[in-house]
Amino acid sequence: MNIRLRLSVMMIFAALAGFPVVAPGETHERVLRVAPEAACAVTEALPTRVAGLPKFFHALVTGRPVRIVAIGSSSTEGVGASAPNRSYPAQLRALLELALPAKDFEVFNLGVGGEVAATTAARLKTAVAAHDPDLVIWQVGTNDALRGIALDDYERALRAALGFLKARGDDVLLVGMQWTRKFAANPHYLAVRDATARVAAEEGVTLVSRFDAMRRLADASGREDLIGPDQLHMNDRGYRCLAEQVAATLSRASPGKFSTAANPLQTP
Repeated sequence: MNIRLRLSVMMIFAALAGFPVVAPGETHERVLRVAPEAACAVTEALPTRVAGLPKFFHALVTGRPVRIVAIGSSSTEGVGASAPNRSYPAQLRALLELALPAKDFEVFNLGVGGEVAATTAARLKTAVAAHDPDLVIWQVGTNDALRGIALDDYERALRAALGFLKARGDDVLLVGMQWTRKFAANPHYLAVRDATARVAAEEGVTLVSRFDAMRRLADASGREDLIGPDQLHMNDRGYRCLAEQVAATLSRASPGKFSTAANPLQTP
């Protein structure tokens, strides 16, 4: 990546993360321009190491809209939201466009309720051919766990689909499973969660750990207020928190370094 493009990408995602771009030697505290809700503070649940997303970052400095395919099951479709614009893909798009008002984003919501990894994987080939995305966000695992899909079959479907996307040169984020106290007591549910993390690490793909974020928020508040009355699907606030978690993960994938009190942003 040439230095001008690299600096442009760094400045764009400093804006997304809400961090000021500074010159070498300067220090600034973290100041979020797109302020997350107090109920969505999930910094501790963000991945410490994030895989590069070169196709996505290159798209940010082109003159065309950035194309994102969000695929998965009901958590992507938005079951439990009060309106389509309260789904996590819609709220993610709103966050991105608020942070980067000069940039257009096309977020295609391809969620289908009830799907398991194998059926979503079969749709991926058509989806990426139709939309040629700069980023694929795949929410996966919950239905495989709840339906008792064998771990070997789940991992096989997940690896095959990730291999297909990587061979195409697509950038990918995985979004993991939701948390409730009931699910956290299910051994197979936890086994699928762990398998998802293991496959993501071995395939070099970043996992957005929804499970960890929701658990931390529930522990802090003493309530499971990100889940709707069916005790399965997320509500508007839950989808908002997920959108913020995905946006924060994208900011961490930037080629630049971002400001924190301990580690100020420095130009490369």
